[in-house]
Amino acid sequence: MPRPSHTFTLVTDAAVARSRLAGLVTREPESLSVIASVTESLVAEPDRYAGPRWWVVADTAGEVVGAFMHTPPHPLHVALATAEQARDLAALLAADGDTLPGVGGLREPAEAFADEWTARTDDTATVTMRVGRFDLPERPRMPFEVAGSFRVATGADCALVDEWHQQFVDAIEGGGRTVASLVRTVEAGRVGLWEHDGRTVSMAYASSPSGGVTRISGVWTPRELRGHGYASAVVAALSSDRQDAGEACMLYTDLANPTSNAIYRALGYRRVGESVTIGFGRAGLSA
Repeated sequence: MPRPSHTFTLVTDAAVARSRLAGLVTREPESLSVIASVTESLVAEPDRYAGPRWWVVADTAGEVVGAFMHTPPHPLHVALATAEQARDLAALLAADGDTLPGVGGLREPAEAFADEWTARTDDTATVTMRVGRFDLPERPRMPFEVAGSFRVATGADCALVDEWHQQFVDAIEGGGRTVASLVRTVEAGRVGLWEHDGRTVSMAYASSPSGGVTRISGVWTPRELRGHGYASAVVAALSSDRQDAGEACMLYTDLANPTSNAIYRALGYRRVGESVTIGFGRAGLSA
């Protein structure tokens, strides 16, 4: 069977990318959650990343059917694509002499991209993380009582929210990258906090909705405060808050972390997909 025809359009302006991908976001809001929220942030803050790029995939009828994004220093992100489309983009970029730190996103096309990339370059590929995509088909449920209460963060919380967000990213990525402030997310009323005995003990935030779907992320409890159920409580409460606003909830979690996976399943989240992050390294050098 012949390979379906498709074309790639390179976009370097966030507002143009948002417009070109709007229909796809509406049709596939969960798959496009990351690319939609990052693109939206770059419309508001164009200098957040240096040299961001998007590739819009269209079929022979001109309908947008896939999307890729690269926001250095992150790996190229496969939002939605077939394996064939991923291999074709890898071949195009390799032929142009492009350099990439890796690829991540939807598992099958990300793996296909990596296979084609390493076949055409001197790079090696190493899987660094497998991530589950979860949705919430019902109201969240708390399987146990947790001391304290939920509230939405205000401007007075911005310093703490940014400090904890940095700690969250450092824990995932190993440090070395300063993250952007969440002040706009706080101002939009999308950061949730859990308090106990007058002390803020846990946080989570919700991305701007794309196609009616929000992504819960940045779930963080300082190490000395863990073990009391605060993370479960803040995720459940923030998820309920966003559902009350008419949004559907989803999240990603490291499949190698049994604790977080168990927490989200207990709240009612269910695994509906898998993503992967693959790092590239030059042969003979450490990745």
